[in-house]
Amino acid sequence: MSGQLFHQLPLPLFLLSYRSYRLIGIFLALAAFIAAPVLAEIRVVNAQGEHRMGNRDTREDAIRLATEAAKRNALEQVATYLESVTVVHDMDVTKDEIRTYTAGLVLVLNQQISTTLDGDVVVVKVDLLARMDTDEVARAIAALRENEDARVQLVALRQENEQLQEELNAVNQTLGNASTPDQVQQAAQKRKEILNRVQSNAMVSQAWTNWVLVSPIGAPQGLLNSASGLYPANPHIAIAQQIITYRQPPTPGQPPMPGSTKPRMPSHELVPPPGVSGAPRTLNEVIHSTPRRQQFGVPGGSR
Repeated sequence: MSGQLFHQLPLPLFLLSYRSYRLIGIFLALAAFIAAPVLAEIRVVNAQGEHRMGNRDTREDAIRLATEAAKRNALEQVATYLESVTVVHDMDVTKDEIRTYTAGLVLVLNQQISTTLDGDVVVVKVDLLARMDTDEVARAIAALRENEDARVQLVALRQENEQLQEELNAVNQTLGNASTPDQVQQAAQKRKEILNRVQSNAMVSQAWTNWVLVSPIGAPQGLLNSASGLYPANPHIAIAQQIITYRQPPTPGQPPMPGSTKPRMPSHELVPPPGVSGAPRTLNEVIHSTPRRQQFGVPGGSR
Protein backbone atom coordinates (compact mmCIF):
# COMPACT_ATOMS: atom_id res chain seq x y z
CA MET A 1 0.00 0.00 0.00
CA SER A 2 2.75 2.43 0.97
CA GLY A 3 4.60 1.58 -2.24
CA GLN A 4 1.50 2.28 -4.30
CA LEU A 5 1.03 5.57 -2.45
CA PHE A 6 4.56 6.77 -3.21
CA HIS A 7 4.09 5.76 -6.85
CA GLN A 8 0.88 7.77 -6.97
CA LEU A 9 2.55 10.91 -5.52
CA PRO A 10 3.94 13.45 -7.97
CA LEU A 11 7.73 13.19 -8.17
CA PRO A 12 8.44 16.63 -6.63
CA LEU A 13 6.15 15.84 -3.67
CA PHE A 14 7.82 12.44 -3.19
CA LEU A 15 11.28 14.07 -3.12
CA LEU A 16 10.06 16.73 -0.69
CA SER A 17 8.72 14.08 1.68
CA TYR A 18 11.96 12.11 1.53
CA ARG A 19 14.06 15.23 2.13
CA SER A 20 11.83 16.31 5.01
CA TYR A 21 12.23 12.96 6.77
CA ARG A 22 15.97 13.09 6.21
CA LEU A 23 16.23 16.62 7.63
CA ILE A 24 14.15 15.61 10.63
CA GLY A 25 16.46 12.65 11.24
CA ILE A 26 19.55 14.86 11.05
CA PHE A 27 17.96 17.39 13.39
CA LEU A 28 17.09 14.73 15.94
CA ALA A 29 20.61 13.32 15.81
CA LEU A 30 22.11 16.77 16.39
CA ALA A 31 19.70 17.44 19.24
CA ALA A 32 20.66 14.17 20.90
CA PHE A 33 24.36 15.04 20.53
CA ILE A 34 23.89 18.51 21.99
CA ALA A 35 21.79 17.23 24.87
CA ALA A 36 24.32 14.53 25.78
CA PRO A 37 26.23 15.37 28.97
CA VAL A 38 29.56 17.01 28.31
CA LEU A 39 32.39 15.20 30.01
CA ALA A 40 33.91 17.47 32.61
CA GLU A 41 37.64 17.94 32.41
CA ILE A 42 39.65 16.68 35.35
CA ARG A 43 42.82 18.68 35.89
CA VAL A 44 45.63 17.37 38.09
CA VAL A 45 48.38 19.67 39.35
CA ASN A 46 51.61 18.85 41.14
CA ALA A 47 52.73 21.71 43.35
CA GLN A 48 55.87 22.05 45.43
CA GLY A 49 56.84 24.25 48.34
CA GLU A 50 60.00 24.34 50.40
CA HIS A 51 61.59 26.01 53.40
CA ARG A 52 65.32 26.28 53.98
CA MET A 53 65.80 25.83 57.69
CA GLY A 54 67.83 28.27 59.71
CA ASN A 55 69.44 27.63 63.07
CA ARG A 56 66.32 28.89 64.85
CA ASP A 57 63.76 26.90 62.86
CA THR A 58 61.98 23.82 64.12
CA ARG A 59 60.98 20.99 61.82
CA GLU A 60 57.31 21.61 62.58
CA ASP A 61 57.54 25.25 61.54
CA ALA A 62 59.51 24.28 58.44
CA ILE A 63 56.78 21.82 57.40
CA ARG A 64 54.09 24.44 57.97
CA LEU A 65 55.93 27.05 55.93
CA ALA A 66 56.68 24.61 53.10
CA THR A 67 53.06 23.41 53.09
CA GLU A 68 51.72 26.95 52.79
CA ALA A 69 54.13 27.60 49.92
CA ALA A 70 52.95 24.44 48.15
CA LYS A 71 49.30 25.43 48.61
CA ARG A 72 49.94 28.88 47.12
CA ASN A 73 51.75 27.23 44.21
CA ALA A 74 48.84 24.85 43.60
CA LEU A 75 46.26 27.63 43.77
CA GLU A 76 48.25 29.78 41.34
CA GLN A 77 48.47 26.88 38.87
CA VAL A 78 44.74 26.30 39.17
CA ALA A 79 43.86 29.98 38.77
CA THR A 80 46.11 30.37 35.74
CA TYR A 81 44.60 27.31 34.09
CA LEU A 82 40.99 28.23 34.86
CA GLU A 83 41.48 31.64 33.26
CA SER A 84 41.91 29.83 29.94
CA VAL A 85 39.02 27.37 30.32
CA THR A 86 35.99 28.37 28.27
CA VAL A 87 33.42 27.44 30.90
CA VAL A 88 35.11 29.80 33.41
CA HIS A 89 36.36 32.41 30.96
CA ASP A 90 32.82 33.01 29.70
CA MET A 91 31.74 33.88 33.25
CA ASP A 92 33.89 37.02 33.12
CA VAL A 93 35.58 36.11 36.40
CA THR A 94 38.89 37.73 37.35
CA LYS A 95 41.95 35.84 38.49
CA ASP A 96 41.57 37.26 42.00
CA GLU A 97 38.00 35.94 42.09
CA ILE A 98 39.21 32.54 40.96
CA ARG A 99 41.75 32.48 43.78
CA THR A 100 39.05 33.56 46.22
CA TYR A 101 36.60 30.81 45.33
CA THR A 102 38.66 27.79 44.32
CA ALA A 103 40.87 26.92 47.31
CA GLY A 104 37.90 25.12 48.83
CA LEU A 105 37.19 23.25 45.60
CA VAL A 106 40.59 21.71 44.86
CA LEU A 107 41.08 18.23 46.32
CA VAL A 108 44.50 17.24 47.62
CA LEU A 109 45.05 13.62 46.66
CA ASN A 110 48.48 13.19 48.18
CA GLN A 111 50.92 15.11 50.35
CA GLN A 112 54.57 14.09 50.58
CA ILE A 113 57.18 15.62 52.88
CA SER A 114 60.89 15.16 52.26
CA THR A 115 64.07 16.53 53.80
CA THR A 116 67.28 17.06 51.87
CA LEU A 117 70.63 18.72 52.46
CA ASP A 118 71.90 21.58 50.34
CA GLY A 119 75.43 21.93 51.61
CA ASP A 120 74.93 22.41 55.34
CA VAL A 121 71.37 23.71 54.98
CA VAL A 122 68.40 21.45 55.70
CA VAL A 123 65.66 21.90 53.12
CA VAL A 124 62.14 20.70 53.90
CA LYS A 125 60.03 20.12 50.79
CA VAL A 126 56.31 19.46 50.48
CA ASP A 127 54.77 18.02 47.31
CA LEU A 128 51.01 18.25 46.82
CA LEU A 129 49.13 16.30 44.17
CA ALA A 130 45.77 17.98 43.67
CA ARG A 131 42.83 17.68 41.30
CA MET A 132 39.84 19.69 40.23
CA ASP A 133 36.83 19.18 37.99
CA THR A 134 36.42 22.25 35.78
CA ASP A 135 32.68 21.72 35.41
CA GLU A 136 32.17 21.49 39.17
CA VAL A 137 34.42 24.48 39.78
CA ALA A 138 32.45 26.61 37.31
CA ARG A 139 29.15 25.71 38.98
CA ALA A 140 30.57 26.38 42.43
CA ILE A 141 32.00 29.75 41.40
CA ALA A 142 28.61 30.77 40.04
CA ALA A 143 26.90 29.76 43.29
CA LEU A 144 29.46 31.53 45.50
CA ARG A 145 29.27 34.74 43.45
CA GLU A 146 25.51 34.84 43.92
CA ASN A 147 25.70 34.48 47.71
CA GLU A 148 26.55 37.94 49.04
CA ASP A 149 27.37 36.77 52.59
CA ALA A 150 29.83 34.15 51.40
CA ARG A 151 31.28 36.35 48.64
CA VAL A 152 32.07 39.26 50.95
CA GLN A 153 33.61 37.05 53.62
CA LEU A 154 35.67 34.97 51.18
CA VAL A 155 37.13 38.14 49.63
CA ALA A 156 37.95 39.55 53.08
CA LEU A 157 39.62 36.29 54.14
CA ARG A 158 41.72 36.11 50.98
CA GLN A 159 42.86 39.73 51.31
CA GLU A 160 43.73 39.25 54.98
CA ASN A 161 45.77 36.14 54.20
CA GLU A 162 47.69 38.03 51.53
CA GLN A 163 48.55 40.67 54.13
CA LEU A 164 49.50 37.97 56.62
CA GLN A 165 51.83 36.44 54.04
CA GLU A 166 53.70 39.74 53.84
CA GLU A 167 53.92 39.80 57.63
CA LEU A 168 55.16 36.23 57.59
CA ASN A 169 57.97 37.10 55.19
CA ALA A 170 58.96 40.01 57.41
CA VAL A 171 58.98 37.99 60.63
CA ASN A 172 61.05 35.26 58.97
CA GLN A 173 63.66 37.88 58.21
CA THR A 174 63.43 39.26 61.75
CA LEU A 175 63.92 35.78 63.18
CA GLY A 176 66.98 35.22 61.02
CA ASN A 177 68.51 38.51 62.17
CA ALA A 178 67.60 38.19 65.86
CA SER A 179 70.63 38.56 68.12
CA THR A 180 69.25 37.87 71.60
CA PRO A 181 67.24 34.96 73.04
CA ASP A 182 64.30 37.30 73.76
CA GLN A 183 64.24 38.51 70.15
CA VAL A 184 64.35 34.92 68.91
CA GLN A 185 61.50 33.88 71.19
CA GLN A 186 59.31 36.85 70.26
CA ALA A 187 59.86 36.39 66.52
CA ALA A 188 59.25 32.63 66.70
CA GLN A 189 56.05 33.14 68.68
CA LYS A 190 54.89 35.82 66.24
CA ARG A 191 55.50 33.46 63.32
CA LYS A 192 53.47 30.68 64.94
CA GLU A 193 50.61 33.11 65.53
CA ILE A 194 50.63 34.27 61.90
CA LEU A 195 50.64 30.68 60.64
CA ASN A 196 47.75 29.86 62.96
CA ARG A 197 45.79 32.85 61.67
CA VAL A 198 46.43 31.92 58.04
CA GLN A 199 45.34 28.34 58.54
CA SER A 200 42.38 29.34 60.72
CA ASN A 201 41.21 31.69 57.96
CA ALA A 202 41.51 28.85 55.47
CA MET A 203 39.21 26.70 57.60
CA VAL A 204 36.65 29.51 57.82
CA SER A 205 36.80 29.88 54.03
CA GLN A 206 36.10 26.17 53.68
CA ALA A 207 33.14 26.49 56.04
CA TRP A 208 31.64 29.21 53.83
CA THR A 209 32.23 27.11 50.72
CA ASN A 210 30.58 24.07 52.24
CA TRP A 211 27.65 26.11 53.55
CA VAL A 212 26.83 27.50 50.13
CA LEU A 213 27.30 24.24 48.23
CA VAL A 214 26.04 21.67 50.73
CA SER A 215 23.46 23.79 52.59
CA PRO A 216 22.48 21.80 55.71
CA ILE A 217 22.45 23.87 58.89
CA GLY A 218 25.43 23.12 61.14
CA ALA A 219 27.38 21.20 58.48
CA PRO A 220 30.42 23.56 58.61
CA GLN A 221 30.52 23.64 62.42
CA GLY A 222 33.40 21.13 62.58
CA LEU A 223 35.48 23.39 60.35
CA LEU A 224 34.70 26.43 62.49
CA ASN A 225 35.68 24.48 65.61
CA SER A 226 39.00 23.57 63.96
CA ALA A 227 39.50 27.23 62.99
CA SER A 228 38.86 28.30 66.57
CA GLY A 229 41.34 25.72 67.84
CA LEU A 230 44.03 27.20 65.62
CA TYR A 231 43.28 30.85 66.44
CA PRO A 232 40.55 31.49 69.03
CA ALA A 233 40.66 35.26 68.50
CA ASN A 234 39.75 34.98 64.81
CA PRO A 235 36.93 37.54 64.31
CA HIS A 236 35.77 35.83 61.11
CA ILE A 237 34.61 32.80 63.09
CA ALA A 238 31.94 34.77 64.97
CA ILE A 239 30.62 36.27 61.73
CA ALA A 240 30.45 32.84 60.10
CA GLN A 241 28.70 31.30 63.09
CA GLN A 242 26.07 34.05 63.21
CA ILE A 243 25.18 33.68 59.54
CA ILE A 244 25.77 30.00 58.88
CA THR A 245 24.01 28.77 62.01
CA TYR A 246 20.83 30.79 61.63
CA ARG A 247 20.39 31.29 57.90
CA GLN A 248 19.76 29.03 54.98
CA PRO A 249 21.78 29.80 51.86
CA PRO A 250 19.76 31.54 49.13
CA THR A 251 17.87 29.24 46.79
CA PRO A 252 20.09 28.29 43.83
CA GLY A 253 19.53 30.18 40.62
CA GLN A 254 17.62 29.03 37.59
CA PRO A 255 18.39 25.50 36.36
CA PRO A 256 20.74 25.14 33.40
CA MET A 257 19.35 25.71 29.94
CA PRO A 258 18.42 22.60 27.96
CA GLY A 259 21.48 21.08 26.36
CA SER A 260 23.83 21.95 29.21
CA THR A 261 25.32 19.40 31.55
CA LYS A 262 23.13 17.99 34.28
CA PRO A 263 23.71 19.41 37.79
CA ARG A 264 25.92 17.22 39.96
CA MET A 265 26.99 17.51 43.55
CA PRO A 266 30.64 18.66 43.52
CA SER A 267 32.83 15.86 44.74
CA HIS A 268 34.47 18.06 47.36
CA GLU A 269 31.16 18.16 49.19
CA LEU A 270 31.68 14.52 50.11
CA VAL A 271 34.91 15.19 51.98
CA PRO A 272 34.54 14.32 55.70
CA PRO A 273 35.59 16.86 58.33
CA PRO A 274 39.31 17.29 59.11
CA GLY A 275 40.75 14.46 61.15
CA VAL A 276 38.96 11.71 59.26
CA SER A 277 41.63 9.59 57.58
CA GLY A 278 41.49 8.06 54.14
CA ALA A 279 39.68 10.92 52.38
CA PRO A 280 41.03 13.70 50.20
CA ARG A 281 41.10 17.18 51.69
CA THR A 282 40.79 20.53 50.01
CA LEU A 283 43.64 23.05 49.95
CA ASN A 284 41.93 24.87 52.82
CA GLU A 285 41.86 21.71 54.91
CA VAL A 286 45.57 20.93 54.59
CA ILE A 287 46.90 22.28 57.87
CA HIS A 288 50.07 21.86 59.90
CA SER A 289 48.94 18.69 61.70
CA THR A 290 50.84 16.24 59.55
CA PRO A 291 49.91 12.56 60.10
CA ARG A 292 52.61 10.69 62.00
CA ARG A 293 52.97 8.18 59.21
CA GLN A 294 54.20 11.05 57.02
CA GLN A 295 56.59 12.44 59.62
CA PHE A 296 58.52 9.21 60.12
CA GLY A 297 60.54 7.43 57.50
CA VAL A 298 61.45 10.71 55.84
CA PRO A 299 65.12 11.22 55.08
CA GLY A 300 66.88 13.71 57.25
CA GLY A 301 65.65 14.92 60.61
CA SER A 302 64.74 17.93 62.69
CA ARG A 303 67.24 20.52 63.36
